[in-house]
Amino acid sequence: MTVLTNLKYYYLNIGTQGRGEPARLLLHDAGVPFEDIRLEFPDWFALKHEIMNDYPAAALPLLKTGDGEYHGLSGPLMRFLGRELGYDATSKKEARFVEQVSDLVGDWYQDYIRLFFQPDQKDFHNKHFRNLHIERFERLYGHHNDGPYVLGSQITYADFSVYAILRQDRVLESLDKKENPNLYRFVKEFEERKNIKEYIASFPKDEEPIVVPLD
Repeated sequence: MTVLTNLKYYYLNIGTQGRGEPARLLLHDAGVPFEDIRLEFPDWFALKHEIMNDYPAAALPLLKTGDGEYHGLSGPLMRFLGRELGYDATSKKEARFVEQVSDLVGDWYQDYIRLFFQPDQKDFHNKHFRNLHIERFERLYGHHNDGPYVLGSQITYADFSVYAILRQDRVLESLDKKENPNLYRFVKEFEERKNIKEYIASFPKDEEPIVVPLD
């Protein structure tokens, strides 16, 4: 049995950006204490070599549980936390739907993270990729029209990932209640969850986008 105590959560020291934020959101919502370890790149390279024998994937984000087990990569980690903390679907059909939503968040992250390396492509990204993803998730959040979450009234691990990418890709500020009623409702309800409200109040007000120099 997994021991969700003495948790150590590892991700890069890049603020609330990247793939590390969904798990933080979920853990805060669940009220589960954890040590939030923000690594500089040299520290991560050292840790990576240290854990390779126990955890061959050696990938971030990474959660070490109280029994010494490692759980990493955003998608598998979120599914693990969903199962362990009660943020998973209750039927096989709903579970498949939530998994699809989670994987589509991964696609959005893949498009968004390109901007870390090609910031000059921001206008192209916003016009084409971001709008495509917004339209797709507006449909997904309307599928169970009792809302506000992607499964309706039941929040799941996928909702935390969706909120994180909406925020990181600067969608929250431009969501329109008439054009995107499902996403608009989701964001408003999500941000009013007690622990989430307290946590996001600590977010930096003006977080500069990450730019990774290629030379």
